[in-house]
Amino acid sequence: MRARRKVEDVSHELLRLSKKQAKKILLWRRGRRIIAPVRWGSLRRTRPLSVRWGSDRGTAIDRVYINRFFERHSNYIQGVLLEVQGPVYSERYGSNITKTEILDIDPRNMLATIVADLNDRDVLPKEMFDCVVVPQTIQYLTDQVTGLKNLYDSIKPGGVLLVTAPFIQKIDHNGEDADRMRFSPLALKELIETSCDGAEIEVESFGNVLTSIAFLMGISAEEMRPQDFDVFDPAYPMLVTARVRRPS
Repeated sequence: MRARRKVEDVSHELLRLSKKQAKKILLWRRGRRIIAPVRWGSLRRTRPLSVRWGSDRGTAIDRVYINRFFERHSNYIQGVLLEVQGPVYSERYGSNITKTEILDIDPRNMLATIVADLNDRDVLPKEMFDCVVVPQTIQYLTDQVTGLKNLYDSIKPGGVLLVTAPFIQKIDHNGEDADRMRFSPLALKELIETSCDGAEIEVESFGNVLTSIAFLMGISAEEMRPQDFDVFDPAYPMLVTARVRRPS
């Protein structure tokens, strides 16, 4: 009864305060803290600011992390290369490249030198590449095990497969009928272990709650502070990556 009376007294007191004052008050009740309401501002909306991951406002936030991953592993991007869809990251971060092949399922891609469906077995040449670059691709595969095995089998002994995959990300508005999967760090590690026999695997992730929310809302990287990207929270992995090495 005393607790109820105290709560009622506090409630009556709050009613006498202006709304602005009431929002600033911190109350303690049964050991639980009731704080002032969040200032939602531009984020109080049920539609994102951009449905294109923020790319129409600037740079998509996940690209910051993708770039960091490939830059960190740029020493592997050399020799004979295979990259999916286009030579974006091999040209940006590669060195001492002797040959680049481009893989795509779409024969209309004029850059593609290998047109193949990774869901089918044995569609790539065996042990041909020093490095295979696979950004944001495996979530579209119907058979991730076969797809990763194809990619792994295509690298030479000592070669490296570099993979990025989403965990916190909207459905692809251009591929709603193909965007199938999201990968936690553990899920990606287990998938690679199943697909790539004997591989040396290093999985890491990027992101925090702030950058993840911003990415879902379609905010661009240019609208964030540089230091926002420096904090990693393993509970909120936006992007999951893997370096997969074939033993020599």
